[in-house]
Amino acid sequence: MHGGTVNDVILATLTGAIRSWLMTRAESVGSGRRIKALVPMSVIDEELEPTSLGSQVIGHKVDLPVGEASPVIRLHQVSYALKAHSETGNAVAADRIAGVAGFAPTTFHALGSRVAVEESQGVNLVITNVPGPQFPMFMAGAEMVETYPVPPLQKGFALAIGVTSYDGGVYYGITADRDILPDVDVLGQCVKEALDELVDSASDS
Repeated sequence: MHGGTVNDVILATLTGAIRSWLMTRAESVGSGRRIKALVPMSVIDEELEPTSLGSQVIGHKVDLPVGEASPVIRLHQVSYALKAHSETGNAVAADRIAGVAGFAPTTFHALGSRVAVEESQGVNLVITNVPGPQFPMFMAGAEMVETYPVPPLQKGFALAIGVTSYDGGVYYGITADRDILPDVDVLGQCVKEALDELVDSASDS
């Protein structure tokens, strides 16, 4: 295995998917190309106003290395980019967020979208990645088997991606301006292929 957190793998997968998608659009993905993403994260900071989750949400800007051809190197670069956040000592662990009483992933997706409005300068894409409960949920006796986020599309953005984990699975929601990105459905297929590519690289190592 290549190491890294679940969050690292998710962002590396999205990086690979965006790279492949850009290639289908005949756009340049030269070795130095990067896309700046805003990834809202939960922190504990006494100087900030707490949210209903008991923590604060800040925007962490991450350069996604879409110009890198190797899925392993992409993962390592994303891991390094996120390492600074985890080492601040303020980061809130995913299991702690998911364990908040009454917490619904939609709450964090909404908070993350608000942060995006305030901190969108120089950002190409907003990605909200939220841990959900890692056990089956039921309503009226029916089990929820999948859950897909619907990230709102903020002014000035043509694309938004939301990710929610639930009961051992990870679910991606993609929102786009269909007039600007009529081929966004291809991105969804590229996500699956990018994950398969990363898994295969782990098997080969």
